[in-house]
Amino acid sequence: MTTTQPQPHPRSRAVVAALVDAGFLDPARAAEADPVVSSALGAAPPGAGSLGRRMAEVAGYVGGAFVLGAGMLFLANSWSDLSLGQRVGLLLVVSLVLVAAGGVLAATAGGRAALRSPSEAVRRRLTSVLLTGAAGSAAFGVGLLLGDRMDNQELGVMLAAGVGLVVALAGYLLAPTTVGQLGAAIAAFVMVPTGMSGLSSGDGFSAVLFGAIVLAIGVLWLLATGGGLWQEVLSGRVIGLTLALVGAQIPIVSEHEWVGYLLTGLVGVVAFGGYLVTRSWPYLAAGVIGLTVAVPEAVNDFSSGSFGAAGLLLLTGVTLLVAALLGLRLRQEVKDQQPA
Repeated sequence: MTTTQPQPHPRSRAVVAALVDAGFLDPARAAEADPVVSSALGAAPPGAGSLGRRMAEVAGYVGGAFVLGAGMLFLANSWSDLSLGQRVGLLLVVSLVLVAAGGVLAATAGGRAALRSPSEAVRRRLTSVLLTGAAGSAAFGVGLLLGDRMDNQELGVMLAAGVGLVVALAGYLLAPTTVGQLGAAIAAFVMVPTGMSGLSSGDGFSAVLFGAIVLAIGVLWLLATGGGLWQEVLSGRVIGLTLALVGAQIPIVSEHEWVGYLLTGLVGVVAFGGYLVTRSWPYLAAGVIGLTVAVPEAVNDFSSGSFGAAGLLLLTGVTLLVAALLGLRLRQEVKDQQPA
């Protein structure tokens, strides 16, 4: 009885010959090594089929986009004909459907722990997109309902954004991705001005306080990133530093512009220090941006605009060069501190 020998891999003999030439393999054992190498080369490498998984992920996104587009088209054509209850109900149903779809994906992956594993990255991203979309739909629906039931519209928007934040955070705990983190950041940012306006009883609110709160959210975001709350460390740092810079700039629109200059420059300096500690490029970028923005703004304001457009442009360029050189110097120091 004869058995069919498997065909050798076309590259196995070349690999064996290279190993023999390099002295890693005894020439007398080359014949024994050939089927082993052939079997290893013929086996599916780790991540084989990743193209298929990526295609499945793309198909999921495209399908979701078509469903979303169809839903938006339907709403655009019939929104005005729907009652408030129908609008709210439709949005909440959409949110529940998205949550259910995300739950099914998590269940097929084997649960929350399995969904966090690298092998389930595709399901995790899809689940995160679905749950983040559910957060936005839920916030919109609650906002419509509260806007009709509450006299204080701004407070209603704050509460709706709070609902979106809770759903986004819950989705992130199940399927942590940058999309979920960004959804939570947007909801948190929306809560600040609407909440301040709603709680100020119509007296307005201070842009300085608004900026300080947004800045504080950015700092808390960075602390949460350092503490391991956000698994996507790079994204957490980018989001936190962006919030910090935006918050520092907000007071510039008030009568206390100097507070904005001071805070922006302070964020830049602290970001440079953060780069020395973390060796992470978002801190370096935030340091350069903070100083490049703060110095020309402050000089132009304190000089009552006497620099003119050309002078201000020159000052901005010089500040950018100085900040960039400082950043490069810090980068070199970080490299020198790394063990050889």
